[in-house]
Order: sequence, then structure tokens, then C-alpha cells
Amino acid sequence: MRYSTLFLALWLKHAATAQNPNVPDWLKAYDVNPPQQCIADPAGPLSAAQTHGMCAPAVDDETALRTRAWRPWTFPPVCVQAQPEEQQEGDGVEAAGPKLCVYTYAGLRGEASISIVTTPENAAAGVGVGVLGDADARWEGWARGGSGGQGGPLLVADPPPYEIRDLALEGKGLGVLANRTIRRGEVVMLRYPVLLLVSYQGLWRQGDVLRLLHRAAVQLPPLQSMQMLQLARSKGGYVVDDIVNTNAFGVLLAGVEHSGLYLDVSRLNHACKPNMFSRFSPTTLGMEVVAYRDIEPGEELTFSYLPLNLLSEQRQSLIREWGFNCTCSLCSSRHESTVSDRRRSRIQDLLAELDRPELRNHEAVEKRIAEILNLCEKESLEAQVGDFCTIVAEVYSSMGDVDLARRYGELAVKELRHFAGYDHDRTKDAALFLKSLDRKID
Repeated sequence: MRYSTLFLALWLKHAATAQNPNVPDWLKAYDVNPPQQCIADPAGPLSAAQTHGMCAPAVDDETALRTRAWRPWTFPPVCVQAQPEEQQEGDGVEAAGPKLCVYTYAGLRGEASISIVTTPENAAAGVGVGVLGDADARWEGWARGGSGGQGGPLLVADPPPYEIRDLALEGKGLGVLANRTIRRGEVVMLRYPVLLLVSYQGLWRQGDVLRLLHRAAVQLPPLQSMQMLQLARSKGGYVVDDIVNTNAFGVLLAGVEHSGLYLDVSRLNHACKPNMFSRFSPTTLGMEVVAYRDIEPGEELTFSYLPLNLLSEQRQSLIREWGFNCTCSLCSSRHESTVSDRRRSRIQDLLAELDRPELRNHEAVEKRIAEILNLCEKESLEAQVGDFCTIVAEVYSSMGDVDLARRYGELAVKELRHFAGYDHDRTKDAALFLKSLDRKID
């Protein structure tokens, strides 16, 4: 396997020194920009005329060869067929399964390139308004502010308030350190993925998937590919697959789970009690890294690779799968870890009590809400307050108290927009719940 790694690195080094345009000469004879075939019309201030033709048609290797067109992709897709399945036992008839293809687009959001290993249907459905190009500023501002239209463009710290440094003396490899004071809520990074890989790959032969991953890497600009090869590995096997398994985030493309590789974001190390959190936008594929609290110069920027509410034993078991032991402040102190586990267990008990019909009265519910919020503050679990408020809103709705249900529903939407993102499914579900309360009054 190290020979394949060496080959990939040598090829990228050669490509980096060559005058290598994004589109090879042999492709320039083809029509890579045919007319679009669908309409994306998101809710908001954009008219149908402004959004016409912003979706991509589904294209695979056969349609690209037949039509000599593969818009919006820079290269024609390369695909593999799923392993055939017998339609009926014993009849000997095999049905062709779905294809898995690699797609590369140069200049994602006007910046870097992206390679996507997924099905033609996912690729076509996932690159509508705002994904490959720049989203209309009016739409994105409207979406961030909600239907009330009070939003605005995302403000990202510039210049970056951090530096990537070698933390080998601390046993961590590379890490990200603050180079100035960072205030709570400040967005310090906005990055887009260099590679997406569909999560479920059981339909295709592993060797075929790895070959597509290799092509996905070499079709990226050499600088991006070299930066990708420098990321950590932990599981062994083919180098690009190992890097994805070690560093990728779970993201959605067209509502389907994919692994997304974000170069700079992957440099942040894990902490069970982090000072940063991330927001993923399925609309733009952007990953925002936001300060959880005020951060001093020289302090390492960290976020949690795991759900924040896990107990210490659960965290350590999952962290070992990445090939390291957590030495954050929470895990380093047995006393702090024990106290933390007690608090987190108590939060789960309180949430379970809210489901008990005999405790569904105002006094009992308010008492438990107050204790949950107090424990969240002590455990730095503010990012989960929105989810807890959603539960409380549903409890009050079931009790027939629409006013309190709306109060906690509005708080849930506010918190989820901040910590999960304006277009996250949890935020959308909370907003739909609020609308359902209005129908109850009507």
C-alpha cells in the first residue's frame, strides 16, 4: 500500500511543477456547457426567472460520451456499476444496480475545487442553487434571518485569527492556535469540502470504490491534493480512504449521507469540552467554525468529534477508533470526569421524567427545565439547549398550553439557528412546529 501512496505523491509533485490547466486541451473540443434542464426555485426573494436553469442534469459516463456534454463538471464522469443482483432466485437473470461515479468541479464557490464520489442522481440533485457557484447574497441573507427577512451576510474573521502549528511536544501533531483574542460567537473559519464520498458503499466492489477515490484525488489541483495527503491517518489501507475515514465529517448532499473532507477544519484537534463548534450548511456545503466562548491568544482551538452529551466511558470507547487517547482537561482529571458524568446522567434522567404523564403539570415541568438549563451551563452544553427547548415546547403543547409551547419553540429556533445552522433539519423541524402552533389557535 505504501507504493500506491508513493505513486500518488510523486504524480502530484510532478503535476504541481507543470503548467497544468484546469481543463485539458483534449476536453476543450467538447461542449461542457449545454443548456440546463431543470429549475430550482427556493423560497425567498428570488424570482423564477432569476433561478431558472440552476440545477444540473444527471450525467454518467455513458451519457457524457453520447452527448459530449457533462455540465457543470470540469471532467467527464468516470463510473462503476453496482454488483449485479439476481432478480429472482434461480432464474439466472441479473439486474444492473446503480452506478457510482466521480465528479470534479474546478472553482467551487469561486475558490478551490471539489471531487464527489456518489451516484449520478445525488450529484445532480445536490448541486442546485448556491452549492457550486456563489449563492445570491439576497437569498442567503434572507435565509439566515428567517422569513422575517432580518438576516445578513455571514461575517467571517479576516485575517484568520489563528495559526496552524506543530504540537508534537504535546503529543498532538499539528494543531490550530489563536493568534489574537477571539470573542464568543465569532466565525473563525468558513470552508468548503475538497472531497465528498457517499457513506453507503455496500452496492459496489471495494476495489472499484478505491479506484474512484484515487481518481477523485488526482483530478483535484495538485496543491489541494498534497494538502490532503498531509492529513492524519489512523486505520490503514489505501491512503485516500484512510484519510477520509480519519478526518471526514458526516454531511448531507441531496439529503443523502456523505463523508465530507474539509482541509483546514480537519486540523482542529478534539476536546470533550471544546471552545469551538461547527455548523454545516446543506445549502452551500459550507462548514463554519464558531467560537463557543471567549478564547485567549495562544490557546488551542478545539471542537468535539463526538456528541457533546456522552459519558466519559462512551467517549473514550469511540475516540480509540481514531487511534488516540483523549487528554483534554475533562478526561485528564478523574474527579472532574466523575462529576461531569453525574451531571450528564442527571440531564438524561430529567428528560426521561418529562415523558411521564403524572409529572406533566406546570410546576413539575418548570422545576425540571430550570435544573436542565443549570446543568447545561455547568457542563458547557449550551449547543444542546435548542434541542432541549424543542422537547419542552412539545410537552407544553401536549398539555394544551400554547403560549408556553410557543415561548420555548421560539427559543428552540433561535438556539438551533445559532448552533446547528439556519438550514439544518433540526432548525427546520423546530420552525415547522411553531407554524403548527398557529394552526392550533386558528
